[in-house]
Amino acid sequence: MREEIKNKIAAQASEIHFAENLPTELDGFALKKIFAPDEDEFIFFTCADEKIHCSLTTYFHEETAEFKVRQKIGLTEFCLTNFFTQDFKTFQTLLDAELEDVLKNLRGCRNKKLNSFLREKKIDAWTYGKNLPATLEGFELFINPAAPVEVTNGSFIVINYADFSINSDFILYYNIYTDEFSGESRIKNSPHVSYAFDAKTLAELEDKLKKNLTAELLTIRSCK
Repeated sequence: MREEIKNKIAAQASEIHFAENLPTELDGFALKKIFAPDEDEFIFFTCADEKIHCSLTTYFHEETAEFKVRQKIGLTEFCLTNFFTQDFKTFQTLLDAELEDVLKNLRGCRNKKLNSFLREKKIDAWTYGKNLPATLEGFELFINPAAPVEVTNGSFIVINYADFSINSDFILYYNIYTDEFSGESRIKNSPHVSYAFDAKTLAELEDKLKKNLTAELLTIRSCK
Protein backbone atom coordinates (compact mmCIF):
# COMPACT_ATOMS: atom_id res chain seq x y z
CA MET A 1 0.00 0.00 0.00
CA ARG A 2 1.29 3.45 -0.91
CA GLU A 3 2.53 5.42 2.06
CA GLU A 4 0.30 8.42 1.35
CA ILE A 5 -2.82 6.22 1.24
CA LYS A 6 -1.85 4.49 4.48
CA ASN A 7 -1.29 7.80 6.24
CA LYS A 8 -4.53 9.27 4.90
CA ILE A 9 -6.63 6.32 6.07
CA ALA A 10 -4.96 6.27 9.49
CA ALA A 11 -5.58 10.00 9.88
CA GLN A 12 -9.24 9.70 8.86
CA ALA A 13 -9.76 6.83 11.28
CA SER A 14 -8.34 8.92 14.11
CA GLU A 15 -10.43 11.94 13.11
CA ILE A 16 -13.76 10.11 13.29
CA HIS A 17 -12.67 7.94 16.24
CA PHE A 18 -13.30 4.84 14.15
CA ALA A 19 -13.82 1.63 16.15
CA GLU A 20 -12.46 3.22 19.32
CA ASN A 21 -15.22 1.86 21.53
CA LEU A 22 -15.31 -1.69 20.23
CA PRO A 23 -15.57 -4.36 22.94
CA THR A 24 -12.99 -7.13 23.08
CA GLU A 25 -15.74 -9.66 22.40
CA LEU A 26 -19.08 -9.52 20.61
CA ASP A 27 -21.51 -12.45 20.40
CA GLY A 28 -18.67 -14.85 21.15
CA PHE A 29 -16.35 -13.40 18.50
CA ALA A 30 -13.00 -12.06 19.69
CA LEU A 31 -12.45 -8.56 18.29
CA LYS A 32 -8.91 -7.57 17.46
CA LYS A 33 -7.85 -4.09 16.35
CA ILE A 34 -5.19 -4.19 13.62
CA PHE A 35 -5.04 -0.71 12.06
CA ALA A 36 -2.18 -1.62 9.74
CA PRO A 37 -1.62 -2.18 6.00
CA ASP A 38 -1.49 -5.66 4.48
CA GLU A 39 -0.39 -5.53 0.83
CA ASP A 40 -3.08 -3.41 -0.93
CA GLU A 41 -5.41 -3.38 2.07
CA PHE A 42 -5.56 -1.39 5.28
CA ILE A 43 -7.01 -3.70 7.93
CA PHE A 44 -9.04 -2.06 10.70
CA PHE A 45 -10.19 -4.92 12.88
CA THR A 46 -11.13 -8.59 12.79
CA CYS A 47 -13.76 -10.64 14.60
CA ALA A 48 -13.06 -14.34 14.92
CA ASP A 49 -14.34 -17.48 16.59
CA GLU A 50 -11.76 -20.17 16.01
CA LYS A 51 -14.01 -22.87 17.46
CA ILE A 52 -16.53 -22.52 14.63
CA HIS A 53 -13.94 -21.49 12.02
CA CYS A 54 -15.71 -18.22 11.21
CA SER A 55 -14.35 -14.68 11.06
CA LEU A 56 -14.94 -11.20 9.72
CA THR A 57 -12.48 -8.55 8.54
CA THR A 58 -13.05 -4.83 8.00
CA TYR A 59 -10.65 -3.00 5.70
CA PHE A 60 -9.96 -0.37 3.05
CA HIS A 61 -9.10 -1.72 -0.40
CA GLU A 62 -6.60 0.47 -2.22
CA GLU A 63 -7.34 -0.94 -5.69
CA THR A 64 -11.05 -0.05 -5.61
CA ALA A 65 -10.75 2.85 -3.13
CA GLU A 66 -13.57 1.25 -1.12
CA PHE A 67 -14.18 0.31 2.48
CA LYS A 68 -15.24 -3.32 2.74
CA VAL A 69 -16.20 -6.19 5.01
CA ARG A 70 -15.39 -9.78 4.19
CA GLN A 71 -16.42 -12.83 6.10
CA LYS A 72 -14.87 -16.26 6.26
CA ILE A 73 -16.81 -19.48 6.77
CA GLY A 74 -14.45 -22.40 7.08
CA LEU A 75 -11.85 -21.66 4.40
CA THR A 76 -14.26 -19.80 2.11
CA GLU A 77 -13.95 -16.02 2.19
CA PHE A 78 -16.11 -13.45 0.42
CA CYS A 79 -17.16 -9.80 0.67
CA LEU A 80 -20.50 -8.52 1.92
CA THR A 81 -21.54 -6.13 -0.84
CA ASN A 82 -23.93 -4.11 1.33
CA PHE A 83 -20.91 -2.57 3.08
CA PHE A 84 -19.15 -1.33 -0.07
CA THR A 85 -18.64 2.44 0.16
CA GLN A 86 -15.99 5.03 -0.62
CA ASP A 87 -17.02 7.20 2.32
CA PHE A 88 -15.41 6.45 5.68
CA LYS A 89 -18.22 7.94 7.80
CA THR A 90 -20.82 5.95 5.87
CA PHE A 91 -18.76 2.83 6.51
CA GLN A 92 -18.70 3.58 10.22
CA THR A 93 -22.48 4.17 10.24
CA LEU A 94 -23.09 0.85 8.47
CA LEU A 95 -20.91 -1.02 10.94
CA ASP A 96 -22.53 0.65 13.93
CA ALA A 97 -25.95 -0.38 12.65
CA GLU A 98 -25.23 -3.86 11.32
CA LEU A 99 -22.08 -5.40 12.79
CA GLU A 100 -23.81 -7.24 15.61
CA ASP A 101 -26.47 -8.68 13.29
CA VAL A 102 -23.82 -9.73 10.78
CA LEU A 103 -21.94 -11.64 13.47
CA LYS A 104 -25.12 -13.31 14.71
CA ASN A 105 -25.91 -14.28 11.13
CA LEU A 106 -22.38 -15.61 10.67
CA ARG A 107 -22.68 -17.72 13.82
CA GLY A 108 -26.00 -19.16 12.70
CA CYS A 109 -25.19 -19.50 9.00
CA ARG A 110 -25.17 -23.30 9.16
CA ASN A 111 -28.50 -23.54 10.96
CA LYS A 112 -30.74 -21.63 8.56
CA LYS A 113 -33.79 -22.96 6.80
CA LEU A 114 -33.31 -24.30 3.28
CA ASN A 115 -33.50 -21.84 0.42
CA SER A 116 -36.58 -22.45 -1.76
CA PHE A 117 -34.44 -23.42 -4.76
CA LEU A 118 -32.65 -26.09 -2.74
CA ARG A 119 -35.95 -27.30 -1.34
CA GLU A 120 -37.23 -27.71 -4.89
CA LYS A 121 -34.16 -29.84 -5.65
CA LYS A 122 -35.30 -32.01 -2.68
CA ILE A 123 -31.86 -31.79 -1.16
CA ASP A 124 -33.38 -32.02 2.32
CA ALA A 125 -34.70 -35.49 1.46
CA TRP A 126 -31.50 -36.65 -0.26
CA THR A 127 -30.61 -39.97 1.37
CA TYR A 128 -27.00 -39.95 0.17
CA GLY A 129 -26.50 -36.45 1.58
CA LYS A 130 -27.93 -37.48 4.93
CA ASN A 131 -25.48 -40.37 5.20
CA LEU A 132 -22.23 -38.62 4.33
CA PRO A 133 -19.49 -39.68 6.77
CA ALA A 134 -18.51 -37.17 9.45
CA THR A 135 -14.87 -37.66 8.48
CA LEU A 136 -13.35 -38.90 5.26
CA GLU A 137 -9.64 -39.36 4.57
CA GLY A 138 -8.86 -37.06 7.49
CA PHE A 139 -11.24 -34.29 6.35
CA GLU A 140 -14.21 -33.28 8.51
CA LEU A 141 -17.67 -32.67 7.12
CA PHE A 142 -17.87 -28.95 7.94
CA ILE A 143 -20.99 -28.16 5.86
CA ASN A 144 -23.57 -30.78 4.95
CA PRO A 145 -26.59 -30.80 2.59
CA ALA A 146 -29.04 -30.45 5.48
CA ALA A 147 -27.73 -26.93 6.14
CA PRO A 148 -26.20 -25.37 3.00
CA VAL A 149 -24.47 -22.00 3.35
CA GLU A 150 -25.14 -19.10 1.01
CA VAL A 151 -22.05 -17.36 -0.38
CA THR A 152 -22.06 -15.08 -3.45
CA ASN A 153 -23.67 -14.75 -6.89
CA GLY A 154 -26.47 -17.21 -6.18
CA SER A 155 -24.16 -19.96 -4.97
CA PHE A 156 -24.63 -22.18 -1.94
CA ILE A 157 -22.08 -24.50 -0.37
CA VAL A 158 -23.86 -27.85 -0.17
CA ILE A 159 -20.96 -30.02 0.95
CA ASN A 160 -17.66 -28.97 2.49
CA TYR A 161 -15.00 -31.39 3.68
CA ALA A 162 -12.17 -29.47 5.34
CA ASP A 163 -8.84 -30.08 7.01
CA PHE A 164 -8.12 -26.79 8.74
CA SER A 165 -4.69 -27.97 9.88
CA ILE A 166 -3.46 -27.86 6.27
CA ASN A 167 -5.75 -25.05 5.03
CA SER A 168 -7.27 -27.37 2.44
CA ASP A 169 -10.80 -28.49 1.60
CA PHE A 170 -13.29 -29.67 -0.98
CA ILE A 171 -16.45 -27.68 -1.73
CA LEU A 172 -19.55 -28.74 -3.61
CA TYR A 173 -21.61 -25.74 -4.79
CA TYR A 174 -25.13 -25.34 -6.09
CA ASN A 175 -25.94 -22.22 -8.11
CA ILE A 176 -29.57 -21.11 -8.29
CA TYR A 177 -29.07 -19.22 -11.56
CA THR A 178 -27.46 -22.01 -13.56
CA ASP A 179 -29.29 -24.77 -11.65
CA GLU A 180 -26.05 -26.73 -11.52
CA PHE A 181 -23.77 -28.40 -9.01
CA SER A 182 -20.00 -27.92 -9.29
CA GLY A 183 -16.90 -28.75 -7.29
CA GLU A 184 -13.83 -26.87 -6.16
CA SER A 185 -10.80 -27.92 -4.16
CA ARG A 186 -8.63 -25.62 -2.08
CA ILE A 187 -5.05 -26.72 -1.54
CA LYS A 188 -3.15 -24.64 1.01
CA ASN A 189 -5.70 -21.85 0.44
CA SER A 190 -5.23 -21.94 -3.33
CA PRO A 191 -8.48 -22.78 -5.22
CA HIS A 192 -8.57 -25.42 -7.95
CA VAL A 193 -11.68 -26.00 -10.06
CA SER A 194 -12.73 -29.62 -10.47
CA TYR A 195 -15.07 -30.58 -13.31
CA ALA A 196 -15.49 -34.12 -12.01
CA PHE A 197 -18.57 -33.09 -10.00
CA ASP A 198 -20.51 -31.02 -12.55
CA ALA A 199 -24.13 -32.16 -12.41
CA LYS A 200 -27.68 -31.02 -13.02
CA THR A 201 -29.56 -33.50 -10.85
CA LEU A 202 -29.02 -35.09 -7.46
CA ALA A 203 -28.92 -38.52 -9.06
CA GLU A 204 -26.12 -37.43 -11.38
CA LEU A 205 -24.32 -35.70 -8.53
CA GLU A 206 -24.59 -38.74 -6.28
CA ASP A 207 -23.04 -40.95 -8.94
CA LYS A 208 -20.11 -38.54 -9.36
CA LEU A 209 -19.55 -38.18 -5.63
CA LYS A 210 -19.49 -41.96 -5.18
CA LYS A 211 -16.92 -42.25 -7.97
CA ASN A 212 -14.75 -39.23 -7.29
CA LEU A 213 -15.04 -37.78 -3.77
CA THR A 214 -12.59 -40.04 -1.97
CA ALA A 215 -10.07 -39.75 -4.80
CA GLU A 216 -10.42 -35.96 -4.77
CA LEU A 217 -9.70 -35.78 -1.04
CA LEU A 218 -6.71 -38.07 -1.41
CA THR A 219 -5.36 -35.87 -4.21
CA ILE A 220 -5.74 -32.77 -2.05
CA ARG A 221 -3.91 -34.44 0.83
CA SER A 222 -1.11 -35.63 -1.40
CA CYS A 223 -0.23 -32.08 -2.45
CA LYS A 224 2.38 -31.12 0.11
